[in-house]
Amino acid sequence: MKTVIYYFTGTGNTLAIVRDLAAELGDSELVPVPEMMRRQEIACDADAVGIAFPVYFLDLPEIVEGFVRKLRFTGRSYIFGIATCGERPGGALFSLQALLEEKGQALASGFVFVMPENFIGPVDLMGDAPHRQDKYAAARGRIAPVAAMIRERKQSLPEGNPSAILRIGGKITRSLATTLYNTPRHLRATCRCNHCRTCERICPARNIVVEKDAVIFGNSCTQCYACIHWCPQGAIEIGRRTAGKPRYHHPDVTLADMLRQRGDA
Repeated sequence: MKTVIYYFTGTGNTLAIVRDLAAELGDSELVPVPEMMRRQEIACDADAVGIAFPVYFLDLPEIVEGFVRKLRFTGRSYIFGIATCGERPGGALFSLQALLEEKGQALASGFVFVMPENFIGPVDLMGDAPHRQDKYAAARGRIAPVAAMIRERKQSLPEGNPSAILRIGGKITRSLATTLYNTPRHLRATCRCNHCRTCERICPARNIVVEKDAVIFGNSCTQCYACIHWCPQGAIEIGRRTAGKPRYHHPDVTLADMLRQRGDA
């Protein structure tokens, strides 16, 4: 029975999880959300449908919310969610559940995988570097039991915490990062930039344009930080807050994997 997993990833954590999950499930197809967002409507008739994403501000990334609103189910699918996060998933999977209910669908199950942090600005949360291998090992250990639940079409409550306090806290944090500090406005390319166009080609929101003598950041930033973490020269900064800070991407995910996410690599 066919499984389709739609995924969005910024530094590769979510892609690494769904690749392992698809291999365990068998007969599975991985479909990148940014590529699908170029379509007016997305129809799916798979027996099982997964929606996988990193948690941003204790909730769904906006690009994933937009994707779910476009997604149309043409059959009776078993729908499951996969959320990756550095520490706390908040109510991200419950938000996914609510979006699906608006469409007359149900989230059959939702699973959280704790992975290394990659949020680097305006507050740096990447202090978990010494524990990365432990997180990778724990995540790998969850793949087989989660796959078994999906194969058996088991129903379960979404993992995470839909607490109103966490939801409000996430909204405040998102507001601070996007409005008060306005992270996208502080994005800049330093003199280390060699205009290789990696940032332009990797940006899931098509928010970056590299010209002969400038790198232009638009107003559609998803704050996935793919441009920062994947720049080969380490040339992209958020103001002065990220200067000298280490970058991160999942060791088993390549730049080529990331470029394929947009569907035009």
